[in-house]
Amino acid sequence: MKKVFTILAIIASIFAIIFSVLPISNLAVFPAASALVFGGIAFYLSKKTGEVKKIIQFTFLLTTCALAITTYKAFFIKTEVVNTEILNEKEAQFEEEAIEELENLDIEISEFEDVEN
Repeated sequence: MKKVFTILAIIASIFAIIFSVLPISNLAVFPAASALVFGGIAFYLSKKTGEVKKIIQFTFLLTTCALAITTYKAFFIKTEVVNTEILNEKEAQFEEEAIEELENLDIEISEFEDVEN
């Protein structure tokens, strides 16, 4: 049972580190919390048997680093969308082009009637 919780803690802490360095760093809190829970259970079970492994402490270190990176990014890095006017113009242009293409298509109604029957 101890090995299962240790493996789950390692996997969750690795996911927490990966999420913390990506732009979706706010999602790193969930695997970090689960890594702390799984690591705590594994630590308790290993303390019960008297042999605490270094890998459990390493998962706590990884989880702490992930939470520190996530906290830093949450407080000091602001995401700003700067020039949305250009994107809106391009979207309108693409919409106009799509409408023109649809108007230029010559499709006979009889083709669709054959498909329905």
